[in-house]
Amino acid sequence: MKYYPRFTVLLLCIVLLAGCANPGGALPETDAPAVQQTPAPQQGTPAPTNIHPEAGTPVPEAVSADAVRVRMTRNDGEGENVRFEGLDENGLVVWQRRETTEHRTELTLIEEIGPWNDRYYYTRQGAVCCLRLSDGSLLWENKEFGGASISSLIDQRSGSVYLCGWYGPDFFACSKDGDTLNSFASASGGEFFWPSDMAWYGPDKLVIYWMGGAGLEMALPYYVDLTDFSISYEFGFDDIDAARQYWANIFISDFVEQYKSKYPTDNGSDFELASFAHLFCKINRHDALRFDGNYDTFSLDTVNELCMRFFGRRIHPADGVLYENQWGLQWTYENGKFRFPSGDGESYNRFAVVTSYLILPGGNVILGYDVYDLDLDAYWKNGMDSALYHMTSAQAQSAEASGRITRVGYGWAEATPVEQNGHDGYYMRRMDTTLY
Repeated sequence: MKYYPRFTVLLLCIVLLAGCANPGGALPETDAPAVQQTPAPQQGTPAPTNIHPEAGTPVPEAVSADAVRVRMTRNDGEGENVRFEGLDENGLVVWQRRETTEHRTELTLIEEIGPWNDRYYYTRQGAVCCLRLSDGSLLWENKEFGGASISSLIDQRSGSVYLCGWYGPDFFACSKDGDTLNSFASASGGEFFWPSDMAWYGPDKLVIYWMGGAGLEMALPYYVDLTDFSISYEFGFDDIDAARQYWANIFISDFVEQYKSKYPTDNGSDFELASFAHLFCKINRHDALRFDGNYDTFSLDTVNELCMRFFGRRIHPADGVLYENQWGLQWTYENGKFRFPSGDGESYNRFAVVTSYLILPGGNVILGYDVYDLDLDAYWKNGMDSALYHMTSAQAQSAEASGRITRVGYGWAEATPVEQNGHDGYYMRRMDTTLY
């Protein structure tokens, strides 16, 4: 990786708009199928795959439950406005149900959980609701959850539902019949808050990630054993040797120097990952770009090289406009070449110092880090000194005390270690940076 003054970068602000307004007030129609939420393991042993139909479920003869899927559409305005529709195998609507509620700050109150046999689960204003999939009738409602902006899983063996969410319990479980199985109001004793992501960690184990916590603890996963609903989480960290410190610092710096507080990784779009590669080249690899008027052109090969290096995947964009902003500026791809707006000059004097390194079961690592700015005078004079990327946390604190650098934030990332060109490398999986 080369380091030299970075004078020519414009931060691309990508505004992705989802949905559209409907002045007439009618709910929009969509042909998109409902998401079938099947447990998928993130790490460790495989999640449950044995799916057994529930015995004795009453199914009206007129409609087979197996042939019904649910389409959920939103037309939010002053509040949340959601319509659920049961569609038969020919795509015809066999039942409808509408739910409305007022907005609650930044939270989403009406959300899909998914189907199981002749049941369909969703949440509404903190309640877990269950419809009969075949006719849309309400089977039960459990109001003991209380959370919003949820992450959820369905146990395909039993139909039980597991949830976490903001402003609710850290973990909540209910049976297929709506009975509360367990609920942890504050499972971590307040050290973590805002549970935001739940995944299978094995046949009988879940892992929960958090948006906030006491310092670095926000990054640590929290485990629930479903056999007895016991909980566990880890506070210890593995030692970082000098070589690992250097390459981990470089890896995280490649993201924070782009002024990105979060970054799409496994599910990032072609445009988002090409934009990452564009800015990386603007900062670190000028010779990969060609200037064409007010645009930079660069190759798909360059993008995929960087996508493999940082994400372990390649992209396959279609020719045409990838993105157009409100002023008509276009980001395009055609015949193996990207053409992105070049932008004005910008200083990129930001870097990261990894403060902790935790190896998770399954091999992924959690990297805690601080974000620093190099003094601008030193940056404009000499560029980014490669010695900065060798810094330990103690050395960074000493450099900050001298006025050479300034701490401007902190964060955590989950990454998959891989060997790259004979040294430590990583694929980015998730990332969250807080800047002051």
